[in-house]
Amino acid sequence: MTTKFDKNLGEKLEAVREMLKLSKKEVASKMGFESYQILSNIEDGTRKVQAHELALFAKIYLQDINYFLSDEADLGSKLCVLWRDYNSCNEQSVRLKESEFLKYCRNYYELEKVLGVSHKNRLPAEDLAKEDFCDERIREIANKYYHLMQLGARPGCSLAKVLEEKYNIKILYLDLADAGSGASAVDEFGAAILLNCANAPWRRNFDLAHELFHIITWGKFPHEAIHSTTGEKPLVEKWADRFASELLLPADELLAEFDKRKESGKIALIDIIGLAREFMVSTQALLWRLVNLKQIDGKIVEKLEKDMEFRKLDHDLRVGDLHRPNPLSARYVNLALKAYQKGVMSKGKLAEYLATDRMGIKQVLAQFGYAEQGAADVELAVA
Repeated sequence: MTTKFDKNLGEKLEAVREMLKLSKKEVASKMGFESYQILSNIEDGTRKVQAHELALFAKIYLQDINYFLSDEADLGSKLCVLWRDYNSCNEQSVRLKESEFLKYCRNYYELEKVLGVSHKNRLPAEDLAKEDFCDERIREIANKYYHLMQLGARPGCSLAKVLEEKYNIKILYLDLADAGSGASAVDEFGAAILLNCANAPWRRNFDLAHELFHIITWGKFPHEAIHSTTGEKPLVEKWADRFASELLLPADELLAEFDKRKESGKIALIDIIGLAREFMVSTQALLWRLVNLKQIDGKIVEKLEKDMEFRKLDHDLRVGDLHRPNPLSARYVNLALKAYQKGVMSKGKLAEYLATDRMGIKQVLAQFGYAEQGAADVELAVA
């Protein structure tokens, strides 16, 4: 005999499935059901869900199992994720990546709560009124946050670390395929940024700075003004690009290095590429920043963008810098291991948070330089 709980659970399972744009046939197949009618019976509350089935539902739907057992309302209506290069033609892919992103953020926040991590140093929002934004203001805002975060001479080398470790901004790297090129969200867990691990490191840096603009201006601009489907880049997105360029390539530092490499009013292309590597940005971003600073003619850059020999040289000199980051951040893994060692997290939960099974824990930890037991367990007495 089914109960009110079974009916509520069925409704919640149906709501999340629909939010993820998954068909009953797709989910029934993943669940191992002989027919999608079994799933229909579960969703309408006429068939009970077994404990092992609920665990599998949670895994497929990228939700914490406690969500399905609680009275919490549908997650899909609570939070908006802001996408860059939003692909409205592949809604299922977008929703699945969103769910994975948000689950990570909630897990991250739960770790911070159980370990008593303070959020006093959250990055302050930009206080400029919406109607006062313009290109000149973007330059001032970027300069303000550059100094506030103390990013140093090469911001691209330190930005991710500063955002996560100093300002509790959660960063996740996933292969976004055709879902988009990046995303951001602000909620109870704080601020979070999703980046495409398939992109080159310098592209990820730019995307990170771009999404940071959306974090500090969250709520100032309607999301429909950013999720454009017209093909033309919205003005807010142009401002986010300008902010990223100004933040990652501070004028004084860039011009000082540029001047060192000039000889008789010229600069070698190999030095241009070297500068881009040094600042950890794309060569294209560096060139257009130099145009903006009136050091190079824009027409020259347009020709270089079409020059196959230059593009090959750029690729060959930078191919050694290519690498894919681990999806999980080192800070997140450190918090998860610490929670496990303090006894506030079970081994099964640790495996879930590390996106593996019990047998895979050691392998995941080894990627971050940890042994499951050993020196990582030792505590030092302090004054």
